Amino acid sequence: MGERERVEGGGDDRRTTSLPETPHELPYDRAKVDELLTRVREGATVDLLEELLAAVDWRGGFGGEGGGPVGPLEEAELRAYYRAKFADIGVLYLAELLSTEFMTEQRARGDIVFSERLLDLGRNEPELWGEIRRFFRRKELATAMLAMAHDPA
Repeated sequence: MGERERVEGGGDDRRTTSLPETPHELPYDRAKVDELLTRVREGATVDLLEELLAAVDWRGGFGGEGGGPVGPLEEAELRAYYRAKFADIGVLYLAELLSTEFMTEQRARGDIVFSERLLDLGRNEPELWGEIRRFFRRKELATAMLAMAHDPA
């Protein structure tokens, strides 16, 4: 498996695909993000990059050799790859991403309820819904870039 590839499927359906390039493309276990927010609410301080990596669904989102789930060694290699790849990403961007995953989990559990009108927008106008999502993702990236460029000196 190449440095930027992963195996998906098994048997005759086995195929190699590119690894996700950005934090938004990684598969997250939102329950882990929910647990993170609980710890933070209780006063914990954390390393957001490490917490982001801890929240990735390595076994469900990446295929190992033979198309099965990744093993512990492959997971460690993936974590190291993404730790190095995302080392320069600012904490505000990571916080925005994790908070988006948290809010998505809140929505999935029913803790946040969308109006029928908003749901209809997503169902009936998926292009418009995608446009709104792209807007907020770009906003998150711009916020992170500005925060990283901040130099009070």
